[in-house]
Amino acid sequence: MGYRGFAVLIFLLLPSLDAPAVTPRFWENFTQADLLEGSLDRMSIAPDGKLFLSPAFDMFFDTGQPYIFSMARDRLGNLYVGTGDDGKVFRIDPQGEETLYFQSEEISVFALAVGPDDSLYAGTSPDGKVYRVAGPGQATVFFNSEEKYIWSMIFDDAGNLYIGTGGGGVVYKVDPGGAGSTFFASSDMHVMCLARDGNGNLVAGTSPAGLVIEINPEGKGFTLMDTAMEEVRSVAFDSLGNVFAVASSASGTGTRAVLPEAVAGNNPASSAAALRTGSKTDSPVSDNAVSTVSAPGSGLGAEGIRSAVYAISRDRGPETVYESGSRMVYDSVVRGDGSLLLATGPKGRLLSIDGAGQVTVVTDAPEEHLTRLLQDGDTVYAAGSNQGRLYRLRNAASGTGVFESGILDAKSTASWGKISWRVTEPGAAGIEFSTRTGNTDTIDNSWSEWSRPYASSGQQIDSPKARFLQWKAAVKLQGGPVASAPFGLLDQVRIAYLQQNLRPRITSIEVLPYGIEFQRQPSLALGGTALVVPTKTPDGRSLNSPRERESGIPKPDPRQVLQPGAQSFLWKAADDNEDSLEYSLYFKGESETDWKLLEEKYSDTFYTLVAASLPDGVYRLKVVASDAPSNPFDDFLIGELVSRPFVIANAPPQIEIKASEARGAKVEVSFDARVAVGIIATAEFSVDGGGWNLVFPEDGIADSDRETYSVSTPVLSTGEHVIGIRASDRDGNTGIAKAVVRVP
Repeated sequence: MGYRGFAVLIFLLLPSLDAPAVTPRFWENFTQADLLEGSLDRMSIAPDGKLFLSPAFDMFFDTGQPYIFSMARDRLGNLYVGTGDDGKVFRIDPQGEETLYFQSEEISVFALAVGPDDSLYAGTSPDGKVYRVAGPGQATVFFNSEEKYIWSMIFDDAGNLYIGTGGGGVVYKVDPGGAGSTFFASSDMHVMCLARDGNGNLVAGTSPAGLVIEINPEGKGFTLMDTAMEEVRSVAFDSLGNVFAVASSASGTGTRAVLPEAVAGNNPASSAAALRTGSKTDSPVSDNAVSTVSAPGSGLGAEGIRSAVYAISRDRGPETVYESGSRMVYDSVVRGDGSLLLATGPKGRLLSIDGAGQVTVVTDAPEEHLTRLLQDGDTVYAAGSNQGRLYRLRNAASGTGVFESGILDAKSTASWGKISWRVTEPGAAGIEFSTRTGNTDTIDNSWSEWSRPYASSGQQIDSPKARFLQWKAAVKLQGGPVASAPFGLLDQVRIAYLQQNLRPRITSIEVLPYGIEFQRQPSLALGGTALVVPTKTPDGRSLNSPRERESGIPKPDPRQVLQPGAQSFLWKAADDNEDSLEYSLYFKGESETDWKLLEEKYSDTFYTLVAASLPDGVYRLKVVASDAPSNPFDDFLIGELVSRPFVIANAPPQIEIKASEARGAKVEVSFDARVAVGIIATAEFSVDGGGWNLVFPEDGIADSDRETYSVSTPVLSTGEHVIGIRASDRDGNTGIAKAVVRVP
């Protein structure tokens, strides 16, 4: 677009906090999406995220009404504005003098058009009448459609008026004498917008099916596009004959939906209610000097809306040039340079799309919704709703502008240092920065006041330490006005911050089953291919220092292998500063007082204990995390967690055979199995070295350190037999005994 950049470079040189994190973090490389979290007052955002003074944008007329529903302009330069909820039409002459031109008996004037005789024609709702207004207070009924809504109107070169209606979805053709007939009957319920191409065809947008329909001079319709939306709000043409259609969907899913009762016929005033709540609002339509707007299609808020702008070429190929899942596009006009200007909401915002599909944010308005546009040469009039005010966008740079950033979250209390910036055109404009901070995620009266202006680069930020920060840039052109806009000033934004150090946390310790050992993986993958090593910190800086490069090397997950006598642990740690952590490991027996050190300055989050080196007993493991690697040696913090008890049991279960005797051809054996620590898990018997047979304890469940069992063998042959007994604990330690019994 030839825009010279608007650049801010903010370096915060940060003083220490109590127990500070040693490495500053950065907000930088702000994208357009990031900056859109802020607010624009006569400031613009280029596609690459650069800020610059917007074209001149100022309030032109305040109707005193809640909503502006339609606009039109006559050949003398008079501007007409249709409003709701009182159904008034105002005229503003070229000198800016306003007059109440027409007072309707209906509550809304959704459509205006200026006829060849320079009379104003006003379409009113909910009674579906068109009035001819020859002068202030000189109104007569020109045509009664007997429909509920008049959504759109446009004249042809012969003076015939085409009227798009709601309820039956009919387009009426009314001759200069007021005789009307059905010109086109849509298959849809509402004809929301009408425009004319250079060949005398009408193009209509409908709802709730979201169709773009071309209607030839004989009244034959052909659907150019079946959008995936519910409502086509606006249709415009460029000089090459390409069609631009603005469409929206209330559900955000792209599925069809019948319009609610509010639009279908019973309560047109619901358009005001929807605008009041930030819901899907009135649908505009623009065709050079005529612009109208419909009532909303639903009562959903911004979280349920979806909108898109489609380009339909002369060979009727469609293309999506813009879409949003959170912003409603209401109207569009094609400007002289071929760019497409869009009126959107919520947060009444003007967008511009160039021929390459690049989106520039032109500026914001104080109104929640900008819903109608009307072009007059190089000037565009933008109508706001929630308060029915009219704004004027001109092709000259604003003399001043203010950008307020979104709220930046440091995740914890942070300290701020110096603020610096670079002006690309020194002397062309003056700039002052201010900051404010707080500890709530919405700005309220607990936030600090805006700081004194930082009029020169390199000044110390004097806002209080806090978690959240907002910055503001106020720009003023030096010297006289600039003839054309945009006018570039600055280029890039970068903000560094230093978090207060927060204590690391061990969030969990997992005690793995006995007999599993962790083994470290090699640093290179099989086949000699190196693992990918990050080159940047989480906030996008290069890993420059040896400490940072070392901490940035990822460690592969360990292997788990079976290993008798191994007891392994796995833990998870968290640090809100994203500091590097090291660990100290301690253990303690159940009846002991002091913790014994196993490891210190340990970097892994897993550990295998050689259990065979410890006496049998019940133990616990303590993991202590320290953020010392990322902080000064005397200012680090620690956090710790103690594991659940775990059992070290190296001795096998003891088996005591209490009785064994033959009863007929069977042998019965009773025995006890016990362990010093832990729980008996299983017991089995075998006969004469045969297969092992599971046996349950007498109480039916193995759940203690001592269990009693009774075994009755199958029928055995006469003679001596060896009955083998074995018992195992939960760690797999096994004890064996035998009984020798003779069967008579």
